[in-house]
Amino acid sequence: MAIETRVKIRKPEIKQELLTELVKTATDRINLRLGLTILPPELESVAVEVVCAMFNKSYHEGIKSENVDTFSVSFVDDILKEYEADFTRYLEMKNKQDNANRGVLRFL
Repeated sequence: MAIETRVKIRKPEIKQELLTELVKTATDRINLRLGLTILPPELESVAVEVVCAMFNKSYHEGIKSENVDTFSVSFVDDILKEYEADFTRYLEMKNKQDNANRGVLRFL
């Protein structure tokens, strides 16, 4: 299922133009963070969550912290920081796969 379709399930009120822009921005930022050119399917769930967070943040641009009685709102400066552990695990898994056949001699 495409990232846009999955975001629409969570955020049906999002306009298509904004959705397309947020998906592009999120995937570009994830790719830059990891040194990739194409977002791998294993990271699509992270992209969906990042797009939803970006959409939620757009209504409260600039809020760092807000308290009203027991209700509290705050946003992180680096929206991808929350997913660093996922990125690290992905890179470790990719490195392990890339090195699986290293040192193996094959005869044809």
